[in-house]
Amino acid sequence: MIVFDTTTLSMIWIVGSTVNSQKTGKPIKHAKERINALIERIAADDDVIIIPAPVLSEVIVKIPNKADELVKRIKSSPWFKVEAFDAAAAIELGLRTARAMAAGDKREGLQADWTKVKFDRQIVSIAMVVNATEIISDDRDIAAIGQRWNFPVRSVEDLPVPSELIPPPLFAKLEEEEDESKQPKGPGAQPTAV
Repeated sequence: MIVFDTTTLSMIWIVGSTVNSQKTGKPIKHAKERINALIERIAADDDVIIIPAPVLSEVIVKIPNKADELVKRIKSSPWFKVEAFDAAAAIELGLRTARAMAAGDKREGLQADWTKVKFDRQIVSIAMVVNATEIISDDRDIAAIGQRWNFPVRSVEDLPVPSELIPPPLFAKLEEEEDESKQPKGPGAQPTAV
């Protein structure tokens, strides 16, 4: 079982959604195709994608007029399962938060506001108690929580690009040079989105 966070799930159901690289700040090339390939692999392996209830609520906030359609599609799919922040997740989160507070840093070094920290911890707690293998997320806070709690979090950028989208070496080099030529030069220059 693999958990999808809000950004990853948005890439599936919200037209025009993008995800930026944590390394470069630019949109991740072929992000949607990478996620679709992962979904195909999950379906072929007869595995399940876990959607934590807090993630579902965040996606619905972005598309309130399509909430009914989204929920129907999730319920009718054998590959998606919504998991609640239940008693087991609450206990997991409560114990970890108590340890962090006892250590003198309830945020465990995160700079986000307390509400976001609690929300992200719920997502990781749900993943842990349902015995998921990893979370697919490009949220720095979820990645930091996963690292601190020893739970694997993988970026969309870490997902393989489908082989049919990988250009031959000559074209790959030309594509890299084209991307570099689009970047502004000189002091104070800001990178442009690709």
